[in-house]
Amino acid sequence: MFTPERFGAAEWFHWFGVDVGQEPKFPKEITLFWNQPDPIDRTQLVSATHLPPVLCPQFIGGQPYNLRLLGQIVQHPQNGGHASKYTSQTSALDQHQDTPAGSACWLVMKKDVGARNKPYAAQVDWLQRLPGSYEATTSAIHLATVILTRHVITGNRHLGNHEGQEGFLSFGRCQEIVHDGAFGDPLDIGGFASDGLRIDSSFTDLYGCVVALRKF
Repeated sequence: MFTPERFGAAEWFHWFGVDVGQEPKFPKEITLFWNQPDPIDRTQLVSATHLPPVLCPQFIGGQPYNLRLLGQIVQHPQNGGHASKYTSQTSALDQHQDTPAGSACWLVMKKDVGARNKPYAAQVDWLQRLPGSYEATTSAIHLATVILTRHVITGNRHLGNHEGQEGFLSFGRCQEIVHDGAFGDPLDIGGFASDGLRIDSSFTDLYGCVVALRKF
């Protein structure tokens, strides 16, 4: 059985020079999942349709891990890693950048996006109907962690613009709500371009999509 490569504690230190503490045991469930047919496209294995597992830490250097801390460390990678940043300080980032990631876990994300150009409620319904125990809603820190750790190694930009992996301007909708005035909209992550990754409130269904992500 093929064991997937992973972005764990050693990789956090190699690429960013940070200490994420003791790495949680790598779950055997990931290896089993990795070698199964893709839940949507049964003609391919999960290993071909998903990104390698990523450790989302609870702490970095003793500090609670969050979007603010991630945004700082990705600007200064080591060992030839690809640098990135957030494009600007938005209301969405202001409201949610200090939300702690919570307990350390492993994340496995499907490479392609789904339910594009639909209302958020319909996108959540799409995720809930997927086989494979994917998260019904995705947290911003989990999504940003997978995207930015993959970028530091490969330079690939998932949830990108027309030059990104999808070849089309794409924003992944997250479970966090951005409150502007009397209304609240889902937090969006995407539009990953050469000048950075945007974290903003959802303003249109045209570019909105969701990503199938499993937490272990």
